[in-house]
Amino acid sequence: MLKRSRTYYKYLLSYVALLLTAVIALVVFSQAFFVVQLRSNLMETHRSRLRQTVQKLDSDIQQIYTIDYQISSVNENFLSYYLSDQSPMRDLRIVNEFKNLLAPLSFISEMALVERDAENVYTSTAVYAKPLFFSNIFAFDEWSDPEADLAALRGRIVRPAERINATARYITFINEASVFSRLQDTVQMYFVKESYFIGQLAPEGEEGQEGAIWDASGRLIVSTLPMSSMPTGSRLRLNGTEYLVLNEPSAVMDWTYTFLLPASTCLAPIHRAQITLLVFMLVLLIMGALVIHYAMQVNYKPIKELTQALGASTQGDELSSLKDVISSLSAQNEHMRAQLMCSPDGQALRDTLLFSLLKGKFSSFEAFNQEAAPLDMVFDKQWYQVLMLRHFGEDEEVPRESLASALASVLGPDYTFHFRELFEPSMIVCLVGMPENCEDDLHQRCQRLLDVCAQEHALSFTLGMSGCYQDIRQITAACFEATQAVREYFIRGRHQLIRYSELNRTLDIHDNVLIELRDLPAKKPEQQMVLLRQFVGTLKERKVPALLAKSYCNSAVQLLLSSNADRAVNMEDLFTISYLRTADDYLAFMLHMLAPEPEPETAQAHQEPVSELLGRIYACIGENYDDCNFSIQDAADRLGLSGSYLSQYFKQQTGNTLTGYVADLRIRKACTLLENTVMPLQMISESVGYYNLNSFIRRFKQITGVTPGEYRKAHQ
Repeated sequence: MLKRSRTYYKYLLSYVALLLTAVIALVVFSQAFFVVQLRSNLMETHRSRLRQTVQKLDSDIQQIYTIDYQISSVNENFLSYYLSDQSPMRDLRIVNEFKNLLAPLSFISEMALVERDAENVYTSTAVYAKPLFFSNIFAFDEWSDPEADLAALRGRIVRPAERINATARYITFINEASVFSRLQDTVQMYFVKESYFIGQLAPEGEEGQEGAIWDASGRLIVSTLPMSSMPTGSRLRLNGTEYLVLNEPSAVMDWTYTFLLPASTCLAPIHRAQITLLVFMLVLLIMGALVIHYAMQVNYKPIKELTQALGASTQGDELSSLKDVISSLSAQNEHMRAQLMCSPDGQALRDTLLFSLLKGKFSSFEAFNQEAAPLDMVFDKQWYQVLMLRHFGEDEEVPRESLASALASVLGPDYTFHFRELFEPSMIVCLVGMPENCEDDLHQRCQRLLDVCAQEHALSFTLGMSGCYQDIRQITAACFEATQAVREYFIRGRHQLIRYSELNRTLDIHDNVLIELRDLPAKKPEQQMVLLRQFVGTLKERKVPALLAKSYCNSAVQLLLSSNADRAVNMEDLFTISYLRTADDYLAFMLHMLAPEPEPETAQAHQEPVSELLGRIYACIGENYDDCNFSIQDAADRLGLSGSYLSQYFKQQTGNTLTGYVADLRIRKACTLLENTVMPLQMISESVGYYNLNSFIRRFKQITGVTPGEYRKAHQ
């Protein structure tokens, strides 16, 4: 046997300690993260299923109020019967009308219309005298005098009831006529069997599930178990059984649905996973110990030989040489950690945030930095310029690491930069921050950047530079300038640095084709539209060569932009300019620029003026819906409201959920972009507020029934 040194035994013990540490770390990780995550996923699965039950119950309850509205405000047949003279035929017609209304709604067992000042009660089966109805048909445990209590009723209430001489119990929805009702001094009653709610709270397919319904005051509406108060914790023990408690609010009533899930059944997958992990850890520990023992025997000789080769003494231990090895391994681990921190999702969020900045979604760099700081993407310089790089390599995709390395080495620590692909894989936009106006210095550094990319990374670019700005509101304009500059590669060629300030942006009004645009800046928008149509018509009539005609059209666009300085150029305009292919395309784009600014989007179906608060809500959504980080809570914070109140108010005012309205608005905007542009789906997704393309496609198909690609084929 080889003589073992202290290094051997030290590292044998250290490897065993490392193995134990790894096993303990895995155990802690599995308990602190994996098991917690598994529990979270299980609970979310159960919660999602229960939300569907809540939505089903809410949907059914909403139909009660729909019938209420039909009877009191819409149904002309019923109103004519109700207002006619008292007769048996009139009563029969009212009963038949009720029966027709209830026919498609099997969950409603009975309905009744009670007149406060009349003696009759109309139902879907017969007409009863009030005393007979309240003493021989239905009994209300909580009312000592139902007739008097109904007369004093204000608003809507829910009360339990029991059919006399029957075992069935009912939940009664009692609605007073609203101020808009044509049936004043009436009360409508809808009887739903308690067993219907119990069947939803404790369905047959979910063994052991129980539940209850509570109103806002904590009063029990219905329960499958004897409960005295609404549970507040996450667990509850009843009748010797431990339950997990899930509370879900109703979107229609002031109710809270409580679902009790048996903990032993719900958490069984977690217990099985814990046992499996424990067995796995034990096997891993045993196998790891055997591998370490064998590896130390096999590898000790090379380590000793390495120590001798390094000139270390063989009488002592080999600690110094092993320290070098450990040092090397530590450096490799640090490199791997840095790579792991740059996850694809993190990069996608950074790209989306930069896209929002280029679109002009931030009012200040402080607001941008507040969101960007967690992503290690701070912009702390006073001046900025936009660089647009056009890649000419054979591969469509530019290696992100190579470009980042080249930018960092050329720009140095005094500059900050962030970049991403923009219009197409070959176009990359880069936002550069400077401590002061260093446009000339940046120009020299960008020239070196082109050389470094070509010589060290085999990347061929033409680079367009915008002007130098301080105001964040000029970012979109700077992006436009850089785009216009880089498009000059058609004339300048590859590996060129083109500054926007160097472009010839003047329009030669003495050209025999362009002379008619001489007075374009001085004319009103309506006159400009006529002049532009004549201009494009002249190009077609004279059959001007295509390249020359495109140059003329670009000059006309530049002249139009300079004559409409009040209108900001947005990101969609930039993209559209990049893909104009015909003279008609240019004409349509210029006419679009001259069109009046659209009003802020509100609900299209509104015929009556909206309230001041609802108008503010629509304005807030219209300004922020295309922000990928926009949420209902953001809207509530901007409006000074709570998120729950905002959702409830919007639902009450419009009949639609706020989340559904925002999603519809985003998809309507996406449809417009799909119809009128060739913008890639990823950019359309980001433009309407989805940083994840798969989420956008899934939501688009859910609302429209087709994928974005299918929609574009059908409408372009």
